[in-house]
Amino acid sequence: MRLPQDILLIAASVIFLAFTIGYALHFRRPEGTPWPMRVLAVLSGATTAGVIAEITDTRATWASFIAAGALLAASALLYGWAIATTRRQRLSLAFSKDAPAFLLVEGPYRLVRHPFYTAYLLYWIGGAIAAREAWLLLAVAVMAAGFAWAALREEGKFAASSLGGAYAAYRARTGMFLPRLRRPGLHRQG
Repeated sequence: MRLPQDILLIAASVIFLAFTIGYALHFRRPEGTPWPMRVLAVLSGATTAGVIAEITDTRATWASFIAAGALLAASALLYGWAIATTRRQRLSLAFSKDAPAFLLVEGPYRLVRHPFYTAYLLYWIGGAIAAREAWLLLAVAVMAAGFAWAALREEGKFAASSLGGAYAAYRARTGMFLPRLRRPGLHRQG
């Protein structure tokens, strides 16, 4: 039965199309597209091409369909939420050198500091599971390293800006790519 495989293939293609449109139209480019972002864009396209090619050739099992489908759905929802949250205060493209002018702490930014990167990583992990090819995990690791580099650079920009103190407090309570779990009794009410 090819239906689960076809559903994953369509989902992966549509989500990547949304990512591509967002890359082209949503993010500000104060000084054009920085070269590290160009490299990440090429790697992103190559990783996605590998994922889609392997999904096309691989029969999905029910386990891979459910796991991959859940991750792809989470990726799409998080991405859409991040787009909606940043629609009025658009972010600069990764690796831009401009100083941050505002700090977002609502929407998905309440949960993670870098929801766009988290959405991309959920997508590629889901794609690797859908494709059932271990070699794609290496591509996911390369993408994760690239987005960690971008995130650390962005955090450095915040630390050096007039928003540094507010960002340090935000960083202390919010995870980078995964929500920070709070232990009971560590936060006070009142």
